[in-house]
Amino acid sequence: MIIVGGEALVDLIPTPSGDLGVHPGGGPFNTARWLGRLGVQVGFLGALSEDPLGQRLRDSLSDAGVALDPVVATKLPTTLAVPQLDDAGAARYSFYTEATSTGDVRPEQVPALIPTALDALHVGSFGLVLEPMASAIEVAVPLARSRGALVMVDPNVRPTLIDDRPRYLRRLDALLGQTDVLKLSADDAAWLMPDQSPHATARALGERGPRVVLLTEGADGATVFSAGTATHLPAAPVAVIDTIGAGDAFSAGFLASWPGDRSGGSAAVSEAAAFAVRVAGLACTVQGATPPADVLARLPDASSPAPRSSPQA
Repeated sequence: MIIVGGEALVDLIPTPSGDLGVHPGGGPFNTARWLGRLGVQVGFLGALSEDPLGQRLRDSLSDAGVALDPVVATKLPTTLAVPQLDDAGAARYSFYTEATSTGDVRPEQVPALIPTALDALHVGSFGLVLEPMASAIEVAVPLARSRGALVMVDPNVRPTLIDDRPRYLRRLDALLGQTDVLKLSADDAAWLMPDQSPHATARALGERGPRVVLLTEGADGATVFSAGTATHLPAAPVAVIDTIGAGDAFSAGFLASWPGDRSGGSAAVSEAAAFAVRVAGLACTVQGATPPADVLARLPDASSPAPRSSPQA
């Protein structure tokens, strides 16, 4: 069993006609759905509104095979996001979070929501920012570790939501000390350490606790940092519609494939990351972040260029 904790929201994606299409979204919510479509036993730890959009999110989780036992029901309205797509399909977001559903998970609720039989906990995104959910995640991580679970963190940094940068960095640093796998985008790295290259940032953060750091680099693929080695994996060759949810799909692919060796020294880490690249590639071929029902049948061919490994500098 894997539990994914964080936000669920609705993406209002502009259409060619100028209308807004309604798409279920939110980084951890997307990761949970991709895990479900990949055949993994998974539950979503987050708040869902009792309004019609919240019911749509709930139905989307159920349709993907995601367990709803850890879901917290709230009367607050559903959180909204409006992405703006550039010519390459990459998105920049406007978020509408004030007095909405996403943050409405409280620390005292967490012990009853985390199962005792747990293989992994994946957290991040709004879950590291919005209260009281951010404090709830701080409770969930050590609790999951005490129950033998692997912890994976994806900061998925949203700068417009962070009004206290030092506080955010302190919270992230505390979590890294309890983290087995850190998934980091190049944009995350640039915000976290603007005076460093993404690779230097990945190495620096890896020294704070994680045994494995996964740096996703968009069209340039991904680089895996573990056991003193950096392994680069080229991106899957696909026709991109948009990149919404690709990083979330990457996280799901990694967790679905990695057997969980915390040493970070196994070749299985790179194999899991290679599978994650293929899953992320598939996510780029569909509009929005909703995984197709036949994920495994539609994954890009595995015969991509071989990964390149080198000692970390």
